[in-house]
Amino acid sequence: MYEMQLPNGLFVQQLSPGETALLYRDIFTERCYAHERLSLNAGDTVFDVGANIGMAALFFHLECPGLVFHAFEPAPEPYSALTANLTMHGIIASSTRCALGDRSGIGQLTYYPDSTVMSGFYADVEAEASLTRSYLTRSGFDEEDVREMLVGRHESVVVGCEVQTLSDVIAARRVERINLLKLDVEKSELDVLRGLREQDWPKVRQVVAEVHDINGALKSFTGLLEAHGFDVELEQDDLLSGTEIYEVFAFRKDH
Repeated sequence: MYEMQLPNGLFVQQLSPGETALLYRDIFTERCYAHERLSLNAGDTVFDVGANIGMAALFFHLECPGLVFHAFEPAPEPYSALTANLTMHGIIASSTRCALGDRSGIGQLTYYPDSTVMSGFYADVEAEASLTRSYLTRSGFDEEDVREMLVGRHESVVVGCEVQTLSDVIAARRVERINLLKLDVEKSELDVLRGLREQDWPKVRQVVAEVHDINGALKSFTGLLEAHGFDVELEQDDLLSGTEIYEVFAFRKDH
């Protein structure tokens, strides 16, 4: 873990300059988590699930100072960078080294040290390597550079981590309202929603999630949100056109 200066002049603790640059491109330049209907005010509560090194938290903090974050990241190295970045930038946050899922327990996380954002419980090395190749090629890198960048990128280790349900966290922390639930959990999006008990659904007001449409997951995910009173909108990054990855924005109808 070492410090890197971002294009906006701020410094962050991070693990891979290339990966951090791509995160900056997605979150700050392309504003993948922003939406014209998204509304946040100082004092609002944001659950950042799959926080990685904290780039999304930093983005929302800069957009709306005074937000209160609950950040969750199961992989140890990104978690260390996350806690450092939350402190460095004065972000009001509680960070937890765990994953959220449909049941509490211990999970086995496939962790990619050179591609940390792709780490997850449902790893598919070939599919993820193909996705990375497509993304980098569309980003403008030539074939030789892409080949070099992919060397060793998807070598993995298995890491044990705690898993909690969203409702267990809500109960333990006595959370009354989640103004924004942000999910980037590499194919575990449905698991997170399924960990929300019926009585807790009204507490969630807005959702932004990266969803992998595998085996009908996108329809199931959006259907669950719609069944609980959300308007749902879909977007897809041009660099991910033709892939299974979508951004889902959901807003409670009485919001």
